[in-house]
Amino acid sequence: MDSQHLSFSVPGTAVAVAHARHQVIAGMCGWGLPVGSSVVETVALVTSELLTNAVQHAGHGPISVAARLKDDTVRVEVSDSSPALPTPGLPDEGDERGRGLFIVAALAVRHAVETTESGKRCWAEIPVCDAPTPHSQLHVPLPRR
Repeated sequence: MDSQHLSFSVPGTAVAVAHARHQVIAGMCGWGLPVGSSVVETVALVTSELLTNAVQHAGHGPISVAARLKDDTVRVEVSDSSPALPTPGLPDEGDERGRGLFIVAALAVRHAVETTESGKRCWAEIPVCDAPTPHSQLHVPLPRR
């Protein structure tokens, strides 16, 4: 597959997450990936989780989103201006938050966070072929308390 690239900035607001997800989906469809395919849905979910973390933990500064299709992998990157690195916690059963990094880890073949001169970049890579679907059952072992 040819290399494709999409990048844009969003404000650090909850509304920006939905808009960014739609922009990434539209971009991937423009690359020839079919709407509703497992890779498009998986990348959209991973984008939402990474961006939601940036909005919740990095404040309301500008956040940039990038997606790249190279070979058979889509790489999603979310960059923000906070130097604080994300740390996965273990949410209680009734908690409504705290599972985003576990979801990203379960759906991506590779993921990481990198410090940058202006903050940090969180990224995840999803294979175009055989991408896990967000609707399938995933088993993610969690540490016990």
